[in-house]
Amino acid sequence: MLDLTFVPDFPSNGWKERHLRAVAHPTGFERPIVFAFRSWIDYAKEHEKEYGTTVGKDGVLGHVWRDLGLSIHGLLDGSTGRLDCGTLSTIINKNLTEQGFPQ
Repeated sequence: MLDLTFVPDFPSNGWKERHLRAVAHPTGFERPIVFAFRSWIDYAKEHEKEYGTTVGKDGVLGHVWRDLGLSIHGLLDGSTGRLDCGTLSTIINKNLTEQGFPQ
């Protein structure tokens, strides 16, 4: 499960540093996006810890968790401050795929 510490291995002209600063100390629109990401990822981790299986395999909650991730992805079309939307999109897509929801 990728979390907000993930950054792709691409050259940076400063975007990685700006993105990671936004993750560590979010302001404005960054704050709700970062908190939504953390909550979405934490839910999946807690589900696995509690039930011993991934949230993606849960017949009741899996699709709800998927839909939440897709909704967070939709917010990336709006204001995101210093956050790198390509990185955030990669986190969502890889986590959805890992949970059994290929993109």
